[in-house]
Amino acid sequence: MKKNIYLLCATMMFSSQVLAENWYVDGGLGFITFNDGVDEISPTNIYIRGGYIINPYINVGIEANVTVSPDQLPNSSVDLNVDVGTLYMRAGAPVSDTVRLYGQLGSSTTTLTAEYAGIEVSTDDSDLMLGFGAEIDLGSGSTYLAVNYSIYYADDGVDVTGLNVGVGARF
Repeated sequence: MKKNIYLLCATMMFSSQVLAENWYVDGGLGFITFNDGVDEISPTNIYIRGGYIINPYINVGIEANVTVSPDQLPNSSVDLNVDVGTLYMRAGAPVSDTVRLYGQLGSSTTTLTAEYAGIEVSTDDSDLMLGFGAEIDLGSGSTYLAVNYSIYYADDGVDVTGLNVGVGARF
Protein backbone atom coordinates (compact mmCIF):
# COMPACT_ATOMS: atom_id res chain seq x y z
CA MET A 1 0.00 0.00 0.00
CA LYS A 2 2.78 2.45 0.93
CA LYS A 3 4.43 1.74 -2.41
CA ASN A 4 1.29 2.95 -4.20
CA ILE A 5 1.11 6.08 -2.03
CA TYR A 6 4.73 7.02 -2.82
CA LEU A 7 4.19 6.45 -6.54
CA LEU A 8 0.96 8.49 -6.49
CA CYS A 9 2.72 11.37 -4.68
CA ALA A 10 5.56 11.32 -7.19
CA THR A 11 3.14 11.28 -10.12
CA MET A 12 1.10 14.17 -8.73
CA MET A 13 4.22 16.16 -7.87
CA PHE A 14 5.46 15.95 -11.44
CA SER A 15 2.22 16.36 -13.38
CA SER A 16 2.38 19.03 -16.09
CA GLN A 17 0.12 21.39 -14.14
CA VAL A 18 2.56 21.77 -11.24
CA LEU A 19 5.88 21.74 -13.09
CA ALA A 20 7.77 24.95 -12.66
CA GLU A 21 11.34 26.12 -12.70
CA ASN A 22 13.64 24.44 -10.17
CA TRP A 23 12.10 20.94 -10.24
CA TYR A 24 14.01 17.75 -11.01
CA VAL A 25 13.18 14.10 -11.61
CA ASP A 26 15.37 11.07 -12.22
CA GLY A 27 14.92 7.34 -12.35
CA GLY A 28 16.64 4.11 -13.23
CA LEU A 29 17.94 0.91 -11.65
CA GLY A 30 18.21 0.43 -7.91
CA PHE A 31 20.64 -2.14 -6.59
CA ILE A 32 19.30 -2.80 -3.09
CA THR A 33 21.05 -5.04 -0.55
CA PHE A 34 19.30 -6.37 2.56
CA ASN A 35 21.62 -7.94 5.15
CA ASP A 36 20.38 -9.26 8.49
CA GLY A 37 23.74 -10.60 9.64
CA VAL A 38 22.83 -14.14 8.52
CA ASP A 39 21.50 -13.83 4.99
CA GLU A 40 22.02 -11.22 2.28
CA ILE A 41 19.59 -10.68 -0.57
CA SER A 42 19.75 -8.33 -3.55
CA PRO A 43 16.48 -7.93 -5.44
CA THR A 44 16.39 -5.90 -8.65
CA ASN A 45 14.63 -2.58 -8.12
CA ILE A 46 13.71 0.51 -10.08
CA TYR A 47 13.63 3.94 -8.52
CA ILE A 48 12.05 7.28 -9.25
CA ARG A 49 13.13 10.39 -7.41
CA GLY A 50 12.15 13.99 -7.69
CA GLY A 51 12.10 17.23 -5.85
CA TYR A 52 12.52 20.95 -5.70
CA ILE A 53 15.79 22.88 -6.00
CA ILE A 54 15.61 25.55 -3.29
CA ASN A 55 18.93 27.14 -4.28
CA PRO A 56 22.12 25.91 -6.02
CA TYR A 57 23.21 24.16 -2.80
CA ILE A 58 20.02 22.79 -1.17
CA ASN A 59 17.08 20.74 -2.45
CA VAL A 60 14.33 18.55 -1.03
CA GLY A 61 12.73 15.49 -2.54
CA ILE A 62 10.99 12.15 -2.41
CA GLU A 63 12.17 8.75 -3.67
CA ALA A 64 10.40 5.45 -4.29
CA ASN A 65 12.58 2.36 -4.78
CA VAL A 66 10.42 -0.63 -5.81
CA THR A 67 11.33 -4.29 -6.38
CA VAL A 68 10.70 -5.53 -9.92
CA SER A 69 12.48 -8.89 -9.56
CA PRO A 70 12.61 -10.46 -6.08
CA ASP A 71 15.57 -12.37 -4.70
CA GLN A 72 15.30 -15.67 -2.83
CA LEU A 73 16.58 -16.55 0.58
CA PRO A 74 19.56 -18.92 0.26
CA ASN A 75 18.49 -22.60 0.10
CA SER A 76 14.78 -21.80 0.00
CA SER A 77 11.90 -20.93 -2.30
CA VAL A 78 10.92 -17.79 -0.38
CA ASP A 79 10.90 -14.69 -2.62
CA LEU A 80 11.81 -11.42 -0.93
CA ASN A 81 10.99 -7.88 -2.06
CA VAL A 82 12.62 -4.83 -0.49
CA ASP A 83 10.79 -1.56 -1.16
CA VAL A 84 11.92 1.80 0.18
CA GLY A 85 10.22 5.20 0.33
CA THR A 86 12.28 8.22 1.35
CA LEU A 87 11.78 11.91 2.08
CA TYR A 88 15.10 13.76 2.06
CA MET A 89 17.05 17.00 2.03
CA ARG A 90 20.26 17.36 -0.01
CA ALA A 91 23.18 19.70 0.36
CA GLY A 92 25.75 19.87 -2.40
CA ALA A 93 27.77 21.97 -4.76
CA PRO A 94 29.12 21.91 -8.28
CA VAL A 95 32.74 20.71 -8.39
CA SER A 96 33.09 21.51 -12.11
CA ASP A 97 30.93 22.76 -14.97
CA THR A 98 29.52 19.25 -15.47
CA VAL A 99 29.61 17.52 -12.05
CA ARG A 100 27.63 18.23 -8.88
CA LEU A 101 28.30 16.27 -5.65
CA TYR A 102 25.88 16.10 -2.71
CA GLY A 103 25.09 14.51 0.63
CA GLN A 104 21.59 13.46 1.67
CA LEU A 105 19.79 13.20 4.98
CA GLY A 106 16.23 11.98 5.34
CA SER A 107 13.74 9.48 6.65
CA SER A 108 13.15 6.13 4.94
CA THR A 109 10.47 3.51 5.36
CA THR A 110 11.68 0.07 4.30
CA THR A 111 9.15 -2.69 3.57
CA LEU A 112 10.26 -6.32 3.42
CA THR A 113 7.77 -8.69 1.81
CA ALA A 114 8.25 -12.47 1.84
CA GLU A 115 6.20 -14.66 -0.51
CA TYR A 116 5.93 -18.44 -0.56
CA ALA A 117 3.24 -20.50 -2.34
CA GLY A 118 1.03 -17.45 -2.87
CA ILE A 119 1.15 -16.33 0.77
CA GLU A 120 2.67 -12.91 1.48
CA VAL A 121 3.91 -11.54 4.78
CA SER A 122 5.19 -7.96 5.10
CA THR A 123 6.91 -5.90 7.73
CA ASP A 124 8.11 -2.32 7.61
CA ASP A 125 10.18 0.02 9.71
CA SER A 126 11.53 3.55 9.43
CA ASP A 127 15.00 4.87 10.05
CA LEU A 128 17.29 7.79 9.35
CA MET A 129 18.63 7.72 5.77
CA LEU A 130 22.13 8.90 4.90
CA GLY A 131 23.48 9.08 1.37
CA PHE A 132 25.76 10.75 -1.11
CA GLY A 133 25.79 11.05 -4.86
CA ALA A 134 26.65 12.86 -8.03
CA GLU A 135 24.86 14.39 -10.99
CA ILE A 136 26.95 14.38 -14.18
CA ASP A 137 25.74 16.69 -16.97
CA LEU A 138 24.98 14.91 -20.24
CA GLY A 139 25.60 17.99 -22.38
CA SER A 140 22.28 19.80 -22.45
CA GLY A 141 22.52 21.47 -19.06
CA SER A 142 19.15 20.01 -18.05
CA THR A 143 19.75 16.24 -18.40
CA TYR A 144 22.18 14.35 -16.20
CA LEU A 145 23.45 10.94 -15.16
CA ALA A 146 22.45 10.30 -11.55
CA VAL A 147 24.54 8.07 -9.27
CA ASN A 148 23.59 7.75 -5.60
CA TYR A 149 24.50 5.48 -2.67
CA SER A 150 22.20 5.42 0.36
CA ILE A 151 22.02 3.70 3.71
CA TYR A 152 18.24 3.40 4.04
CA TYR A 153 18.13 1.37 7.23
CA ALA A 154 20.74 0.39 9.82
CA ASP A 155 19.22 -0.84 13.05
CA ASP A 156 19.03 -4.03 15.16
CA GLY A 157 21.76 -5.73 13.06
CA VAL A 158 19.82 -5.21 9.82
CA ASP A 159 21.26 -3.08 7.02
CA VAL A 160 19.46 -1.95 3.87
CA THR A 161 21.65 -0.09 1.38
CA GLY A 162 21.19 0.92 -2.23
CA LEU A 163 23.15 2.04 -5.24
CA ASN A 164 20.94 3.90 -7.72
CA VAL A 165 22.01 4.66 -11.29
CA GLY A 166 19.73 6.53 -13.68
CA VAL A 167 19.05 9.50 -15.88
CA GLY A 168 17.39 12.73 -14.81
CA ALA A 169 16.16 16.10 -15.95
CA ARG A 170 15.83 19.55 -14.38
CA PHE A 171 12.84 21.72 -15.25
